Amino acid sequence: MMQVIPADPGQLDSHERVVPQAGQVWFPDSATKTAQALMDFNREELPLFILANWRGFSGGQRDLFEGILQAGSTIVENLRTYKQPVFIYIPMMGELRGGAWVVVDSKINSDHIEMYAERTAKGNVLEPEGMIEIKFRTRELLECMGRLDQQLINLKAKLHTVKSTATHAIVEDLQRQIKSREKQLLPLYTQIATKFAELHDTSFRMAAKGVVREVVEWSNSRSFFYKRLRRRVVEDSLVKTVRDAAGYQLSYKSAREMIKKWFLDSEITRGKENSWMDDEAFFTWKDDSRNYGENLQELRVQKMMLQLSNIGDSTMDLRALPQGLSALLKKVDPSIREQLIDELKQFLAARLLVETRGNCNSFFTEIFSSALGNLMI
Repeated sequence: MMQVIPADPGQLDSHERVVPQAGQVWFPDSATKTAQALMDFNREELPLFILANWRGFSGGQRDLFEGILQAGSTIVENLRTYKQPVFIYIPMMGELRGGAWVVVDSKINSDHIEMYAERTAKGNVLEPEGMIEIKFRTRELLECMGRLDQQLINLKAKLHTVKSTATHAIVEDLQRQIKSREKQLLPLYTQIATKFAELHDTSFRMAAKGVVREVVEWSNSRSFFYKRLRRRVVEDSLVKTVRDAAGYQLSYKSAREMIKKWFLDSEITRGKENSWMDDEAFFTWKDDSRNYGENLQELRVQKMMLQLSNIGDSTMDLRALPQGLSALLKKVDPSIREQLIDELKQFLAARLLVETRGNCNSFFTEIFSSALGNLMI
C-alpha cells in the first residue's frame, strides 16, 4: 500500500510525497491507531478479538523518529492493563513474527489473554532464513554433509589415507573434489535446514510448547470462539462477584481458582472427568446461585471480620464505631434494619453477659455497650 503525505500549503517548495508501505507490517501511524483502539475498547469494557497476521514493525530511521517504539510499547501497555477477555487468533495461512509476536504475547496479561492458531498458521520471532543463519551456519552445514553424504565420507577417508604418501597434486585434486561436492550440496542442505526451521513454526509445534492454547480450524473458528467468549464473559462476571465479596484483596487468578474448586466440588461434576471444560455444565452450575451462595457469604464474613479487626487496632476508630453503626443503619432498608438491629442486640447482650460473669469490663465492651444503648433508643 502507499501512504500519501500531502504538500504543506504554507511552504511553497513542499510537494506531495508517496511512501510505499509493506503489508503485514506495523508502521508508526498504524501502530498508533492500534494502541488507541485497544485503549478505547478497554474503556468501553468490550471483549477483544485480534486476528494476528503481522511480520513485525518497520525499523527505518524515519520510523524511529516518528515514534514506532513508543507506539509499540503503548500496545503492550494497553494489552497489559486490559480487563476484559482477549482472544488472539493467527488465521489461516497467517504469520506472526518479529516485534509483532512480542507485543501480543499472551504472557503480557495471562489472566485475560488467550492465544490460538489455525492449522496452517505459522509463528516465531525469527523467520526460518534468519534462524538458520544463527543455528545452521555454513560451518554446521558442512559438518552435517561430512556425516551424511557417502561420497564426501569416501573422499575424506581417501584423503586421510594418501595424505602422507601421495604427491601434492593428488592431495590437491582430492581437496578440489571435496570442495566441489560441498559446493554442490550446500544449496540443498540450506533448503533442508530452512524446512527444518519452518517445522518449528507450525501451529501444532506452538501448541506443544504451550505458546498457543489450542489449534482451531478456520471452518470451526466462529462457533468455537462464540462458545469460548460466552464462557469467559460468564466466568469474568463471577470473578468480579467473588472479588467484590472478598474485598478485592483476592487476585484475579486466585478468584478464578476458587471458582474452579467450588465447581469441581459440586454435585453437577461428580463422577465426570474434565468437567471444567464442559461449558454447558458450568452454565448450569453458575445459573443456580445456591451452588455458591454460601461460599460468597463466607467471603463477605471474612471481609467484614478483617475490616473490624483493623478498626480494633485503633482506639480512635473504636470510639467512632457507635456513630458509624448508627449512620449505617439509617441507610439500610427498613425491612432489613429491624432484623439487623435484633441480631446486633443479641450479639452485644451475649457479649456483655460473658464479660459480666468474668468480672471484667474491657474498653471493647464499653464501646459496644454504648452502641447497644444507641440501638435501643
